[in-house]
Amino acid sequence: MRRIACVSLPEIRVEIARERDSAAPRVGPIAIVVARPGGAVRTERDVLGNTRLDVVSREALALGVRPGQTVAAARAKHAELHVRVIPEGAVRTALARIAEAALAFGPASAFDVATDVVWIDVGGCAHLHGGEAKLAESLAARVAALGHACRVAVADGPRIASAVARFAREHRETRLVVPHGQGAAAMRPLPVAALALDDDVHAWLRHLGLHRCGDLQKLPRRSLGVRLGARAHDVMLLLDGEDRAPLDPWRPLEVPEERVELEWGASSVEAIAFVVKTLCDRLAARLEGRGVAAARIELLLGLDRALCEGRSHLSSLEVVLPVPLSRAADLLAVVRARLEHHVVAAPVLAATLRATELARAEGRNLELLSPEPRAHRALPRLVAELSAELGPSRVGVLALADTWVPDERTHLVRFGSDPTRPRAPGIASALEPTRLVPSRPVPRDAFVPVRPLARIEAVEWWRRAPRRRDLLAAWMSLAERGEQERALAWVELRDDGEASIRGWVD
Repeated sequence: MRRIACVSLPEIRVEIARERDSAAPRVGPIAIVVARPGGAVRTERDVLGNTRLDVVSREALALGVRPGQTVAAARAKHAELHVRVIPEGAVRTALARIAEAALAFGPASAFDVATDVVWIDVGGCAHLHGGEAKLAESLAARVAALGHACRVAVADGPRIASAVARFAREHRETRLVVPHGQGAAAMRPLPVAALALDDDVHAWLRHLGLHRCGDLQKLPRRSLGVRLGARAHDVMLLLDGEDRAPLDPWRPLEVPEERVELEWGASSVEAIAFVVKTLCDRLAARLEGRGVAAARIELLLGLDRALCEGRSHLSSLEVVLPVPLSRAADLLAVVRARLEHHVVAAPVLAATLRATELARAEGRNLELLSPEPRAHRALPRLVAELSAELGPSRVGVLALADTWVPDERTHLVRFGSDPTRPRAPGIASALEPTRLVPSRPVPRDAFVPVRPLARIEAVEWWRRAPRRRDLLAAWMSLAERGEQERALAWVELRDDGEASIRGWVD
């Protein structure tokens, strides 16, 4: 059964404007002009009195400002109206981010820049979230976590779901579920604008007093077919609740990345970390939508060219994660640990965070009666922070090496890899010390041999000067340690007659 969820984002352009322009008031009237490719308006400097507005905020609507008005007419309504120019590419990037995060709810997603909606194919996935109503709530919460107000509707097709999500204003609920086969009933109270007709057709219907889709459903179809023209058959199917429009799946980029440009320069670690937090939140949403984790991340900082003094205006940080991470808090902790040791030559004006290497996110079964150990979440983050601060070659776990040399029987391996290796059979079965100590020469008469343990004679042939060494267990007076008793020690006896203590057997 085909089921499509639609996320309508009526305030996304205003939200992008408030995010991009830190000087704009947090609450207040704001109007948006979209800078389209090939258009005359690119920045705020290009805005003239006859420039028409594309989107206005709720505060501006309350003051009488409407989309389609000129800037001069809008400021006649309210002189302190803030007009901002938003590139169409910024809207596309925000919708693509939401579409990628929504992949956690269905196998395919798509979006439309013209209507500011995102579609997700949720057929057969509702039971994983406790039903379609719960799925809509979870999807709306995910979008709200990204900083966007939204309305979610679930229906049998993308156009019906989009119409309900965008135009069902009389419902107070922002999560609407149209039962299967009830598309005609859902379309009945919607305005005629939900059919996306041409302006002249829409004006003709409004002149006849036909304001809602239910009014068209009552009319004979022959009379409508003449006026609707080429779209007659398509519109009649929508009025009957049939939506056969295909969903063109959107394919995300191979390397997920997030970018933000600043109006002010950030030079301190706290200011840069504040910007990076937003990037980590967005990147984590993309990773969760894909069901993957980041194994390697890269932070690219764009510096102020005027203050670089001939040096490069780009500064990059690359962190190899010993354990793949996907949570925003973990990514932020790792990047911040690296930022504290990084010096920027000039204030940062742009920041780009990308996951250059991805790994499959391993799921973990939770037990019903026992809580999840904290180490399962805390240990990977701790190891990643230490690796970012000290270096990946200095953080890991000890593993046994197949060698006869006691000093090299353990080596450091990367955290998360399998450290189990076969042990050397000649020494593994012998008596071994419980505590190793730095090699210290002792006289031959200071110990009493008990039994030999192993002989090392030119085993590792690649050494320049192989010599024979005997490892033996011997009783040694604890006067060396400030006591009068004797203890069993590990003693190394070389072929030149010199002896040294290597460890104690407690």
